[in-house]
Amino acid sequence: MKTVLSLLFAIFLIPTLLNAQTFTGSFDLVVRHHYPNGNERNDTISYFLGKEKSAMIIYGKRRDPDMRMVFNKQDSTITNLFEMNGKKGGYILPMNEKHWPGMQYALRPFNSGPRKKLNYTGKETTLEGYHCREVKAEIEEYAATMMLAEDIKLSMSSVFSYQSVGAGKSQDESNLFDKFGVQELPLLLNLKSKEGKADVVIRVVNIKKTIPDTVLSTAGHTLNSVE
Repeated sequence: MKTVLSLLFAIFLIPTLLNAQTFTGSFDLVVRHHYPNGNERNDTISYFLGKEKSAMIIYGKRRDPDMRMVFNKQDSTITNLFEMNGKKGGYILPMNEKHWPGMQYALRPFNSGPRKKLNYTGKETTLEGYHCREVKAEIEEYAATMMLAEDIKLSMSSVFSYQSVGAGKSQDESNLFDKFGVQELPLLLNLKSKEGKADVVIRVVNIKKTIPDTVLSTAGHTLNSVE
């Protein structure tokens, strides 16, 4: 019975709920960690969010290859693509909670997650062409200062959910933003650790309303299926 219900969920609900997200386009998520010992780590991830297909590029460090993931809402699959030593490969995963633990956040319609009363500071600015208002928030782990772009109908919990592909993958980042109770997308976010961990600065940059067809294509890759 559980298998049948999961199949029905994939066929009928995944396309409907994913299409409920109103933002379509692309952007880069730039994350900088400042560790207490003075070290820093910088990461950039590119997102391409469409109505039928979405993709994410995780840029490899040193000799690690870049990883591109294509999320196909029509056939409920996730295709991981990579290129090593001139060979293009990849594997296809079923789009379900086992292989995508954070799927619930991506499927959740915009503005339906946990909300809290926001502490607006009165500061305003323009980032990436969008009007932003500053908000401060605190939870047990972090004190946050965010510049919210209220015209972009996409939550940060949903954005981070795309990084949780893989059985047993952590959903900590999405859970964190649910605790803040902020639905709108912060284009600039400063997280100050209250537990002696790394402070984090997150920026959303290079926002575009179009998606290159090539980033959604799997052409030229030899693919294997994973059940």
